[in-house]
Amino acid sequence: MTAKGVILFTATVGALLLCSCAKNEDTSSLTESQQEQSDFPRCIVGEWKCRETPLDNSELYSGYLSLIIRSDGNYLMYDAEAGNPCLKGTIEMDSDNLDLIFVDDSGVDFAPPAGWENMSKKQEIGYFADSYTLKLTYTDNDNSVTLVFDAVNAPNEVKN
Repeated sequence: MTAKGVILFTATVGALLLCSCAKNEDTSSLTESQQEQSDFPRCIVGEWKCRETPLDNSELYSGYLSLIIRSDGNYLMYDAEAGNPCLKGTIEMDSDNLDLIFVDDSGVDFAPPAGWENMSKKQEIGYFADSYTLKLTYTDNDNSVTLVFDAVNAPNEVKN
């Protein structure tokens, strides 16, 4: 093997070792709250704009909503037309990591969006997310309303 080959091989092995170490972080020293935060779904972090109507009810209008979710779990859902906050607080994962729990702890007016009027200040919300779409489903008894958000930075051909 040439000197160039040895250097390339060594660099590749070193990079692989660094990557594997980064994936196996020791979380034993973290508090329970910090460990829960580490499980927070990163795919929902960002700025989102709601589509005009919920997925399951075309009679409701939700196109005025915007949503900002930070990597620390803090969120703000607000009326982009009027500038008023609707919901503000933190997002937690439920015990089986399948749903989000929206906690409104802002102390400001609690104003859930259309179709979510019966929502409580600590509410389990179903979700689906990919790179450009976030679906949040509120269920009240047998009725559900799914708000569909597009990533603000999504290419135009992705937005519907």
